[in-house]
Amino acid sequence: MTPQDVQMRGARACAAVVLYRPDPLLLVRQAEGLRGCPLFAFANGPVDVEAIEALAPTALRLLSSPKNVGLARGLNAVMEAAAHEGFTHVMLLDQDSEPPTGILETLTERSLALESQGEKIAVLAPRLVPPQDGFYKPLRYEWRGKPRADGLAAVDFAPTSGSVVSVGAYEAVGPFRDDFFIAGIDVEWGFRAWDRGWGSHIATDLAVPHRWGEAVSQDELGKAQILRHSPVRNYYYARNVIATARLRHVPLRWRAKSCAGLFAQIGLLALKGQPGSLRPVRTGLHDGFRGRLGPAPASLA
Repeated sequence: MTPQDVQMRGARACAAVVLYRPDPLLLVRQAEGLRGCPLFAFANGPVDVEAIEALAPTALRLLSSPKNVGLARGLNAVMEAAAHEGFTHVMLLDQDSEPPTGILETLTERSLALESQGEKIAVLAPRLVPPQDGFYKPLRYEWRGKPRADGLAAVDFAPTSGSVVSVGAYEAVGPFRDDFFIAGIDVEWGFRAWDRGWGSHIATDLAVPHRWGEAVSQDELGKAQILRHSPVRNYYYARNVIATARLRHVPLRWRAKSCAGLFAQIGLLALKGQPGSLRPVRTGLHDGFRGRLGPAPASLA
């Protein structure tokens, strides 16, 4: 199916990515899968010319900010720009995503079919799998019941990478939380969408390679993320888990599960982390409980 086929069905589909210190070689792979497709790219701070040139095979629309304003604001910028140009569906991508050729059209066509049956689809996404190169942990989904007969499976939230977001749903649910900055953005928005009657689903028969977290050695595959992430990432993780748990539209079961997981990982950090590694987490917990969001304190950057 081609972009022209999708447009004939009453939709206009595009892709979008937020760039922050991207690897040009990975962008080359991404652009090849999106050859000829409209792509909104938000340069979140300075981006090398080589990285921008890597996206040349796409029909590129470049937006930019001179400084890092956070992933959420970048996602909102590309969604708003796409809506302004009349696009109805936007496939959001991480900067290291490698979408197969045609997956944008396939997911958009399926979303249209569901919408024509009266379903309110906020997000339709492929199943994310580790790439063949390097060692990356597989992603765990938060399923909402069993898969349907058509192969779709409902999830509490769909990870950003590869997700085709309905512009109509985005306008109804509201923008991504700019003040979350980087962590848990898709989690909060997914629960907010369900709360307002819009569902998130995974097309279990479609797969996209996804690099979740940093590459590790084979021996480190079971290592907890809080031991692998940078201090500032751990700050955002701790802060935004607490901030999400304080929201009324987030189910109690998720609040309990996410907080239990957080404090279990903090215990691991206390036992196995580097000296001083608890300080960013303590700051994150404090800021999460008092509602201090936005960029991390300068002392942690």
